[in-house]
Amino acid sequence: MVSTRGRWRLLGASILALCVLPAGAAFAQTPAPADPNITPYPPSYFTEYRPVTALDMIGRIPGFQFDGGTSARGFAGTAGNVLIDGERPPTRSDALSTVLSRIPASQVLRIDIVRAGAGGMDMQGKAVVANVIRKPDAGVTGAISSSVTLTDQGLFQPSFSIQAQRQRDGRSMDGSFRYSSGSQEIDNIRERRNPAGDLTLIGLDDGAFEYSTAEATGVYEGPLAGGRIRANTLINYNGSTYEGAETLIRPGGQESSLSDAVRWRGEAGLRWTRSLPRGMSLELVGFQSITDNDNVSVYDTPSFTSEVLFDQLSGESILGATLKFADLQTGIGDVSLEAGTEAALNWVDTTSAYTFDDSPLLLPGDDTRVEELRSETFITARWAARTDLSVEANLRYELSRIIAMGTAGEGETTLGYLKPRLNLTWTPAPRNTVTFKLEKNVDQLSFGAFTASAAFSTGIFGRGNPEIRPAQVWLANARYERLFDRQGSFVAEFTHEDFSDVLGVVVIEEIPPGGTTPITFNITRNVGTARRDKLTLSGRLPLDGFGLEGGILSSQVYYRWSNTRDPVTLEDRRLSGEQVAGWSVALSQNLVAERISWSVSANSGSEGRSFSPSTLSNFRSDPTYNFSLTYRPDAQWSVSGGLYIASDSESDFTLFNAPRNVGTPVYTETSRSFGSSQAYVSVRRSF
Repeated sequence: MVSTRGRWRLLGASILALCVLPAGAAFAQTPAPADPNITPYPPSYFTEYRPVTALDMIGRIPGFQFDGGTSARGFAGTAGNVLIDGERPPTRSDALSTVLSRIPASQVLRIDIVRAGAGGMDMQGKAVVANVIRKPDAGVTGAISSSVTLTDQGLFQPSFSIQAQRQRDGRSMDGSFRYSSGSQEIDNIRERRNPAGDLTLIGLDDGAFEYSTAEATGVYEGPLAGGRIRANTLINYNGSTYEGAETLIRPGGQESSLSDAVRWRGEAGLRWTRSLPRGMSLELVGFQSITDNDNVSVYDTPSFTSEVLFDQLSGESILGATLKFADLQTGIGDVSLEAGTEAALNWVDTTSAYTFDDSPLLLPGDDTRVEELRSETFITARWAARTDLSVEANLRYELSRIIAMGTAGEGETTLGYLKPRLNLTWTPAPRNTVTFKLEKNVDQLSFGAFTASAAFSTGIFGRGNPEIRPAQVWLANARYERLFDRQGSFVAEFTHEDFSDVLGVVVIEEIPPGGTTPITFNITRNVGTARRDKLTLSGRLPLDGFGLEGGILSSQVYYRWSNTRDPVTLEDRRLSGEQVAGWSVALSQNLVAERISWSVSANSGSEGRSFSPSTLSNFRSDPTYNFSLTYRPDAQWSVSGGLYIASDSESDFTLFNAPRNVGTPVYTETSRSFGSSQAYVSVRRSF
């Protein structure tokens, strides 16, 4: 029998061989475009795959890996790697993948893959960007879709969506609504052992989780005041309830838990662009969002009863302006310039009420308001040194003022950071691209570090800290991409990161408000430095030459190295919660004559270890598997079905009676969850 480590090595070697194999293969040459750093993909390229949406088309572009962007505050530095008509939508909650899924394939004029900021494209630090260019007069289009998922517990999870677009005479309107709901039964086993290995607790958890979500969006684009405006709105609702009862076989009794969560979010965004004299252009962006989170949780055990009421209201306001200058013709190549600024105001009001054994419990940070006023100003220069070499230099300055007030105390911090970035793109041969990036980034502080927390079952309480700084990181990235045939690709990417002012959790003792006895609190502080490296290899191998017409074998494998000093034990270790290695593999086939496509895929699951002052936690899950089949009889109808097989998972944590550097283990608790399988059917009718 092959050991676990042996299987990892064998699988990794197989995937590496798959990725490297195409490097020596011959590939079909295509005519060079006008700009070697722009590769156009017209609709005819996708015809045989019968795409329904722009997102389907993006998934068929060789070597391109979709990136939906990040969810950090503000727009600066959060962009994904897909633009629509050269611009990014001024939205936050409306995910980029969702926006693309609402663009019918019939509306797409072509998709350009852009490298090195060709054509003056704002790359936002990305090595490669896809620009979805829509037809100016696509008329009225839309779609109605419905799906139902059946779990192996016999539960149904229905969903429904409707969307419509009208694009004519330089104006477009887009509206959508979607709704989904469902339930799931929770079946877990919990065990607790003392340091001697004796079993002290066995619990069988039987619970039910129910959810519902609804979302409505609206978009208008058209001419205004000599330019063009895009206005979008979104309203989102998420509600969930959980009710569970755990039978304690040992030592006896029952524990029950109840939680009820509701979130409402509304947002509106505006973007106005206008051409200016001498080839310049101006872009103005405005955005506003409001989010209301309410949560109630009750925990009843033979030892104690607790209740937590959580109410959080937050908002974000953004104003930005960007000025793009015309390309400058110089003796050393074309140079383009771009400058802009963005200001964002974020605020969070959090109120938490804790009750323990029917008595109120006051904690530092249970009533907190945090405000952050931040700005980022930038200037970008792009230099096309040669037809096969281009350089992008970007200089950003971030200034922020954070004010925290509440029961954890008051604090005000003003922070300023200079963030340079350098991108270099080299095309040594047709369909071969090398990119290098060096940049400095600054993490954003989580507002959760300013508020209190409580875990009554372990007796661990968290204190808010208004005096923390964000971590800074220097990042160096090198990427090599090779395309071959129509769908083949190989990508190798290496990233190195050096962190300073890393945030970590330590222990302090403090008398809570209204109390007389000191309590031990966990608190987030800046604790030192860290380092992380990541190597990723991915590839797509067309299988026509191996006897499977229309088949593609895709794979990816990655490995991470990281190191930091534990703020409690002062010993070196990996970064908390980080997965060391992972893989994914997929086999798909497109049957043109039958109008059918299918795919089967698997991934490595997950595994990681987390560190806190008084606990050590581990999480692991087995590989998961997915099968899907799609039949598209004509341009209007699409019928899909599939099977998803989730893996079992296991988590454990060891509780110490004091910080890990001086404490001894009290017990180790292990929870096991059984993976559930799901089958789904989806029908879509386009018009």
